Amino acid sequence: MVELKENEPLAPPSVNGELRERVQKLRLGGPGASSGGIINRIAWLPWILCTLLAFAWAFVAVRAYRNAPKDDGESSANKKAVVVSPGLPGTIQLEVKGYLMPAKQIAVSPIDVVGKLVFLNFVEGKLYPKDHILAEIDPTTYLASMREADATFMAASSRLEAAKSRRRDLDPQYILPEERQQVEQELAEAKVNELRAKQEIDRIKAIGNTNAVGTKEIQQAQADYDSAIARSLRLSATLGLLLKGPRQPKIDAADADVAAAENDKAAAEQRLFQAKWRLGNCTIKMPVEATVLTKKADIYNLVNPLAFGSATSGSICDVADLSDLEVDIEILERDISKLKVGQLCRVRADAFSERMYEGNLDRIMPIANRAKSIVNVRVKVKLPEGEAPGTYLKPEMGAVVSFMASSEEKKN
Repeated sequence: MVELKENEPLAPPSVNGELRERVQKLRLGGPGASSGGIINRIAWLPWILCTLLAFAWAFVAVRAYRNAPKDDGESSANKKAVVVSPGLPGTIQLEVKGYLMPAKQIAVSPIDVVGKLVFLNFVEGKLYPKDHILAEIDPTTYLASMREADATFMAASSRLEAAKSRRRDLDPQYILPEERQQVEQELAEAKVNELRAKQEIDRIKAIGNTNAVGTKEIQQAQADYDSAIARSLRLSATLGLLLKGPRQPKIDAADADVAAAENDKAAAEQRLFQAKWRLGNCTIKMPVEATVLTKKADIYNLVNPLAFGSATSGSICDVADLSDLEVDIEILERDISKLKVGQLCRVRADAFSERMYEGNLDRIMPIANRAKSIVNVRVKVKLPEGEAPGTYLKPEMGAVVSFMASSEEKKN
C-alpha cells in the first residue's frame, strides 16, 4: 500500500484502479460485506418460502379432511357389494340402464258416484290390506235415492200380489166349497118350486073348466111354473160356469196383469240394487293388498271420476304392489338379437349400487320406436326372502341391468 505523506497532494486515481475497486465491492463477500448483510438474507429466502408453502398445504389438507363425509367405520376399500340373490352363471352380455316401475299400478277412484270427500284414511308409502277403507264420500244424495228405490220396490211387490189374487179368483180349483154349495142349494130350491108349480097346473087342469076355477088362476099357475123352470135353468148354468171357470179372454187378461206386475217388480228391484250399489261406492276401499304411491285428493275436495281435466277430479290415490317390480329398458335395435325371453339378469339400483338383485327378461314389447331405433323390454326383479317391498327398490328409480350370457352362448 502506498503511504501518503502529510501535506502531499493526492494524485488523481487512474481509471483502471477505480473500476477495479467498484467490481470488488459488487462481489459477494467483498469489501464492505458483513455477517448479517445482504448475502445472508438472500440465502435464507428460499427456505422461508418453502416453509410458508408447507404450512398452506397442511391447512388445506386439514380442511379437506374435516369436510369429508364420515364413514361408518368401514373404509371404502373394504366395502363389498351385498349380494341379495344367488350367483348367476355366464358373463355379462349386455348392460343397459333403465327405470324401475310396478308391474301393476292402480288409480283408485270412486265408481259411478260424485261428491265431497268427508273422510280420508291412508298415508303415502304405507302398505294396506285388501278392502281397507281409504276414503268416504258424502252419502246424503245416494241414501235418499236408495230409500226412494226401496219404496218403489215395495209398491211394485204389492201390485203383483193383487194381480195374482185376481188371477186365482178365476181358477176353478180355487172355488170355495161354500160358494159351490150355495149355488147347488139354490138350484135344488128352484127345482122344488118348479115341481110345485107343475103340480098346481095339473090340479087346475084336473078340476076342469068350472066356475070354481077362473081364467086368472090358470094363467097365474102357468106363470109360476114357467118362472120356476127359468130359475132352475139359470142356476144350472151358473153352477156349470162356476165349475168350468171363466172365459179364456178374461183369464188371458188376468195373466197379462200378473206378468206386467212381475216386470214392474223386477225393474224396481234392479233400481233398488243400483241405488244400494252406488251408496256402497261412497265408501272407497283398497282393491288389492298394495302400497299407496301418491295422494291426489284431500278431505273436502269434490271428486268426480267423469270430469276429466279438473284438478280435483279423478282418482284419490295411486297404489301398486311393490313386491312385483319391473325395469323398463330401451334396447337399441342392433342389440335386441342378443336377448331372449327368460334370460337371466343382474339388477343394481343407482341409489343402492352395493345391492345386487336377480331378475329375468320377462317380455319384449311387440313394437319398436323408429324415431329412436329402440325396442322396449321389461325385466322382472326378484326380491330376496325377508326384504319388505319398497325398502330399497322404489318405482321410478334408475337401475342398471346386466344381461347374462348362458353357458351355451359363452362357448359360442
